[in-house]
Amino acid sequence: MLEALGLTGREEVVYQALLDDPAMTEAGLREVTGMTTVSAALRALQDKGLVARLAGRPTRYSAAPPEVAVEMLIRAREEELQKIRVDSLLLTERFRAARRPEGAGALVETLEGVDAVRQRWIQLQQAARHEICVLDCPPYLTQDNPVQSERHARGVEYRVVYDTTALTVPGRLEDIESHIKHGEHARVASDVPVKLLLADDHVGMISLWRPATADSVMIIHSLSLLTALRALFESVWNRASPYSLTGDPLGVDDRRLLTLLAAGMTDESIARQLGWHPRTVQRRVRRLMDTLGVRTRFQAGMHAQREGWL
Repeated sequence: MLEALGLTGREEVVYQALLDDPAMTEAGLREVTGMTTVSAALRALQDKGLVARLAGRPTRYSAAPPEVAVEMLIRAREEELQKIRVDSLLLTERFRAARRPEGAGALVETLEGVDAVRQRWIQLQQAARHEICVLDCPPYLTQDNPVQSERHARGVEYRVVYDTTALTVPGRLEDIESHIKHGEHARVASDVPVKLLLADDHVGMISLWRPATADSVMIIHSLSLLTALRALFESVWNRASPYSLTGDPLGVDDRRLLTLLAAGMTDESIARQLGWHPRTVQRRVRRLMDTLGVRTRFQAGMHAQREGWL
């Protein structure tokens, strides 16, 4: 059933075995499934967020609830299809541009160079009257945004999805929290596909290359492309974890820790970002799990999202 959503047959067998037993060891899984090894399937399922490793010895594994797990797989597949749709539309625009009558306005521009990209990036924000939507990931031309606070003051709403790698850039977490305090709606997701800015659905800026670079972009004027890019943004936004500074009984450090855990960052990455020792991270995670009354990091993230703390 789940192969259509990207799971291999072996991964589905292991996941379904864990549905019947909430805490199984590798040895138990091998016995139940009849498979000689389940390690690779378990790693893949953990990477996909479908299985959590439980604390304690011996090591045991637990399945994520099907209503959550299947929805995650569906969203991931929808995002893949959306990327294909965007690529297809870009090819279509290239086809049409080569056959467009001379003198017709360009629907897609290519812009290169640090100064040129930065200038247009500022201009697009200044031209927006209602909403700016952003997919944010390194590398950066600059970490500061000189016009965002002014646009907030004029009633322009910002919705931004930050890639988890952005949280590891020195000083970036403080910048994000500063934007949130000024009214930005922020979320965090892994594997943000492109750097993207949409201004009122009238014009967009998207990174030209994969992986993204900061000094080569396309400026999109085509309505069909803008519609597809809006759909891509909404898809990433809907699967991302909200990043909020208020509305929970936790302290600032615990809220940051929960956000980074929900983003899937390792103890080492969290320690570097927060300036803590890795053992401090582990100790704080255990204390946080005790406070929330959960057994796994996955459950901690689910609890925080259910309570509206993220």
